[in-house]
Amino acid sequence: MSEEQQQNPGIVQRMLDKRAEWAAEQPSFSAEIKAMAREGIKDVRSTVNEVFFDSPELGGEPGTPLNPTPQMVTQDLGTVSSGYQDMLNSYASRANEMEQEPEKGQER
Repeated sequence: MSEEQQQNPGIVQRMLDKRAEWAAEQPSFSAEIKAMAREGIKDVRSTVNEVFFDSPELGGEPGTPLNPTPQMVTQDLGTVSSGYQDMLNSYASRANEMEQEPEKGQER
């Protein structure tokens, strides 16, 4: 390994930098534990409902582990284009302009 480090002294540092970058993108551990606890409680409640009331609870909470929100899926797929964002921004600017104009009542 020392020969490799002498030949490529920056490769180890680049690997450590990439690992730090990946670690920074990860959610906090306590948030993950809380989400898994919520899902566990829901699983127990669903099982109790299924046993006693013969109907399980439907669906899970969006944003919990293994159940992403639609926004997360869209961003991960990369289907949000800048054109769409530009359109949303234009609508937002129109809304701001309408708020600034004084309201006119109905004329008779």
